[in-house]
Amino acid sequence: MKGVFSMEALVAAIWASAALATPLIAERLDRRDDALCPPTYTTKNGMNFTSTCSHNNPNNDAEPVFSTNSMQDCMEYCSRYWGNGEGCFGVVWREDKKCWLRNSGTSFNTSSFVPLAGIHSALITTGELNSLDTKCPETDLSVHELEGTGIGYTVHCGKVISNYDTCWSGYPSCHQSPYTGWYHATSLSQCMDFCVQEHPLCRGVSYNPGMEIGFANCWPKTGFGSTLQTPDGDMGVFHSITITSLDQIDNTCPESSTYDSTNSKAFEIHCGQSNAGTNITSMHMSNVTGCMEECATAGNGCSGIVFDSSLTSGYENCYLQNTTSVISTFASGTYALLTGSSTPRPSNTSSTDNTGNTTEKKSSKAWIAGPVIGIILGIAIIAGAILFFRRRKAKFEIAGTSMQNPYAGSQHQRTQPVYSYAQYAGAPSEVQHDANYGQTSELGGTDVNEMATNGPRGGNGSAKYAHNSPIETQPRHELA
Repeated sequence: MKGVFSMEALVAAIWASAALATPLIAERLDRRDDALCPPTYTTKNGMNFTSTCSHNNPNNDAEPVFSTNSMQDCMEYCSRYWGNGEGCFGVVWREDKKCWLRNSGTSFNTSSFVPLAGIHSALITTGELNSLDTKCPETDLSVHELEGTGIGYTVHCGKVISNYDTCWSGYPSCHQSPYTGWYHATSLSQCMDFCVQEHPLCRGVSYNPGMEIGFANCWPKTGFGSTLQTPDGDMGVFHSITITSLDQIDNTCPESSTYDSTNSKAFEIHCGQSNAGTNITSMHMSNVTGCMEECATAGNGCSGIVFDSSLTSGYENCYLQNTTSVISTFASGTYALLTGSSTPRPSNTSSTDNTGNTTEKKSSKAWIAGPVIGIILGIAIIAGAILFFRRRKAKFEIAGTSMQNPYAGSQHQRTQPVYSYAQYAGAPSEVQHDANYGQTSELGGTDVNEMATNGPRGGNGSAKYAHNSPIETQPRHELA
């Protein structure tokens, strides 16, 4: 009887605590507020913001209002914005999912912001759009080779490659102009590094060190014209690279349908085929033998490879994979499967202890489960009621005068930016989506077989077929 009384007392205490708004519920509401308006935020391409929550920073629009699911998404758009001769300097996000971008005329004096429930403002960190070194790193029209890659390229100082944009596999999402770009680089060489790692094959880059076009100042290109353009004055300084040659890739299929690696791992080889499995990583290889050797020694669960001798899908043409999927015809590809490798399966409810032994998760005693579930359910009901009335109040405020437009009732105005602006004819056109993605008509109208990497990139190899001559004695592949 004493034990029963103690359990009832415990239940009563928990109910009382819930009725008085326990710290548990308060903490959950705080976390929700931080999610709506994070105090600081760094975008996926590295742009930093500081927020002033429940305050409006009115006027100085960079673009008309549009919708985003979160304030974080609004800031992501800001980091990718190709603006009116400048980038994006801040955002205003309203809780009905409306996003405004701010131009360089926006106020950085947060004390002038207007307190307003349901509206949150954020500014870029001071110096985010300060100009980098605008000097061309090499002599104009000088020819170079990217160390360790066999890539030959030409530097074009003060020039820009117009068009030839696409949604690269390294982009976290694809958007239309003026949010097409994504990469931010601090040097022309870093911009070139992004190009080398991209899929499909990148043929050049244009780099804006002054960031007059915005934070996304590095633009990989699928091709380039016979002449490069001089950028308009409001675009600032541009330097570009055009890739003119690649190392010769061995496209010979091995005579044998099997291959034993140097560490005695066996592969089954399927020439002219590709596998749509999951890519662990990708790297550049001169032949399929080197690609299989990389898989055999990777130690990352690699169970097969796809090798693209055409480089159409990217310079990093050796794809290490850990799952198998649909096998399809791919004229310039070779698929090789590690003999005896097992395909990963979804994990079950079992767990592994520190000794490597598998243990099954067991349920708790039923006499404990009943009261605990009842208590949790009761707390959840009260918490739900509190949240319901708060949401109802918030919705009422949004519908009423307290949820004002960031323009305080005025008509939408595009305030003239600090920088003067002249439309750039070569500004990025709408990106290619879905079925159009990978079409590279500029390079001859062939379809690109997408094999985007899902993990970190790296590695380089020089293993050769035993029956082929060394790659150094083979001619370089000159690009048109």
